[in-house]
Amino acid sequence: MRYVTGVRGILVLVLALLVSSSAQADELVPDDEFGPVLLIEAIEIHGNTATQEEIIRRALPIAPGDILHASDKRLRNARFKVLALGYFRDVNVAMRKGSQRGNVIIQIDVVERGTVVLNKLWFGRTPVSPYWLGVDVGERNLLGLGIALGGGFIYAASGGVEGDRNQWAGEIRLADGSLLGSRWGAQGSLTLVHGSEVYRVQGGEDDTEITNFRAFPYRRFGGRFAATYDLTALARLGITGRIENVDTELPAAPTQVLPDGRIAAIDLHLEPGESRIVTAGLTFDRDTRSDPILPHAGGRLTASFEVGSSALASDYDFATLFARYEHWWPLREERHTIGLRLAGGVVTGYAPRFDRIYIGDINRMLTPRPLGLVLSNAAPIDVLSTRGDKPSYGDLGGIATVEYAAQLFRGPGKKRVYGGDLFIGAGIWGLAERDDYRLRDTGFWNALPVDLYMDAGLRIDTDVGIFELTIANALGRLR
Repeated sequence: MRYVTGVRGILVLVLALLVSSSAQADELVPDDEFGPVLLIEAIEIHGNTATQEEIIRRALPIAPGDILHASDKRLRNARFKVLALGYFRDVNVAMRKGSQRGNVIIQIDVVERGTVVLNKLWFGRTPVSPYWLGVDVGERNLLGLGIALGGGFIYAASGGVEGDRNQWAGEIRLADGSLLGSRWGAQGSLTLVHGSEVYRVQGGEDDTEITNFRAFPYRRFGGRFAATYDLTALARLGITGRIENVDTELPAAPTQVLPDGRIAAIDLHLEPGESRIVTAGLTFDRDTRSDPILPHAGGRLTASFEVGSSALASDYDFATLFARYEHWWPLREERHTIGLRLAGGVVTGYAPRFDRIYIGDINRMLTPRPLGLVLSNAAPIDVLSTRGDKPSYGDLGGIATVEYAAQLFRGPGKKRVYGGDLFIGAGIWGLAERDDYRLRDTGFWNALPVDLYMDAGLRIDTDVGIFELTIANALGRLR
């Protein structure tokens, strides 16, 4: 098959990642053998009113009866693990003397935050859609049981591109991070999309007149599910699956008239009529951030590998590998921080259009695709004067950003506002197709589909979620 070689390479990368993560897991073992030996006599938890105590206890990497050194990193990681639940805006871990010499009592003080959260608020306008409006909300701690329930819906009006239609999409999600108090968790989602995809039939990439585009309608319905396992207190592995039905009305032999007058065939990366996507995969997540909302220290690594094959009854043979890494270095008692964000992926084989890397996924100065809907035909801002006709979809893409953030305030949350950061960031992004270099007829720099990314603004942490007032966020709703 066409994707075998690429899949082998991706599998090697996944195995290397897991081996690396296993080495990092040693941080939770008492590797600093100094300080007095202590026996944890008891663990007391205070401040939780909406969250069951057992939810907090099973997230801790320590338990009554454990014998450890005072320098054991599990004591420090306990705070990170409880914060990672997402139910609390602050967690403090303290130690006091127990009933006899050598015994200690661990006290966990938590400050709860609202568990009903506004995950996303979608609105804007572009030539492709004169307006769109949607919302994604969730309950992160249903009845204090640690169960997350959420969903979203978006509607986008037709913009007059020939062949398009009004679009809408909806999704529901359910997740339990710890089944019956074990290290195993489960999550699943159902998604229905009634959309239309725009593609170019003539003109250059910087010509966004809607007369240069056509659209085809499609419908997607499917579900994702995953079983997760906590490798350590800070790392989680997931086994994923996906089944999706796609129904499209593709044009017969679509073509594009190039600026030089040549006519080229277009690959829309979908099978005509009904088709099926069936995949299996792995995910990995390791989070050591001191604050999952407005981090000023620590880092996070996530990676996902997915493969679709006819052996799984899929109509598409492909594989994908995506990863994201961020790390924050605190300055001046964590009131300031320098952050590095890296994200990217590779797609190999005959992947459906929706699984390929979209330019809005890696460049926030363009409109993203909420719940899978493509709502814009805008070209990226050309800063470096590299390749002008940068693709909208690619097989290899990513972004690297350096960011500086300054703490504006941290509050008690009495008015449901917990904190705010002012930030500025810049980086480089790129998106390429396999043929970009193999078949190029120009110099390497001119063929290079990369450019600069910049953003600045304000992030505010509230009881109902985080709000971003940024330059890129504004551009992504108007272009």
